[in-house]
This record gives sequence, structure tokens and C-alpha cells, in this order.
Amino acid sequence: MKRIHASAGYALFAGDLAAFLLFTYYGKRAHGLPADAPGILETAAPFLLGWLAAALLLRLYRPNAYERPGRLILITVAAWTVAAPIGLIIRALWLGTPITLMFAAVAYGIMLVFLLGWRIPFGIVHALIRRRTAPR
Repeated sequence: MKRIHASAGYALFAGDLAAFLLFTYYGKRAHGLPADAPGILETAAPFLLGWLAAALLLRLYRPNAYERPGRLILITVAAWTVAAPIGLIIRALWLGTPITLMFAAVAYGIMLVFLLGWRIPFGIVHALIRRRTAPR
């Protein structure tokens, strides 16, 4: 059972990373900006740093955070609610630009959809796998 948890935690982290990179890619494309790898990484970095801070604070990748789909949804919303302002502040300091309410609201909402859009199916599949492999 520990191997399932370890690999699930790594898969969860990889999926979250992919969600941030896809969010950044589509944001750049929507605004007509070049979506090359360095630009995507530079744009995603502040939000990833905020997400990592929230992940450490809320222990996002520990098994009890994702064992049940309902808990996974709640902790995802909580983590992004903590991470988004951190990412916005880092971005504002990094770029030397002010935080606009519209950008903050859109970034918060769309990234939350990206995170939940993949984390909910992950949680369901993980719960089914756990149920199938549980001792009877």
C-alpha cells in the first residue's frame, strides 16, 4: 500500500506541474504572446513558488490529503486560495507591476479549474485503485 501512496503523490505533483504549465501556455496564447518554453517557465514560476509554499504548509502530497476525493477537493481549493496571493505578490515584485483585481480574479478562477479539472478524476481513480487493492 505504501508504494501506491508514494507513486500517487509523485503523480499528483507531476499533474499539478502540468496544470500550471498548460494554464500558462493557454494564457500566453490567449493574449497573443509567444508561448516558448523559457517564457512559459518565467510566467509560471511565481505561481509555482506560491503553490509549493502552500503544498508545504498544507502537506498537499501526503496520503491523507488525497485519499478521499472530497478531501482532495477541499484541500485543493484551500491550497490555491493560499498560493494564488503568494504567486501574485511574487509576480508583482518580479515584474515591477501592480496587481490588478481583474487579473487576480481571472488567474485564481481559471487556475482553480485547471487544478480541479485534473485532480477530481485523479482522486476518483485513486480511490477506486485503493478499494480494489485493499485487503479483504
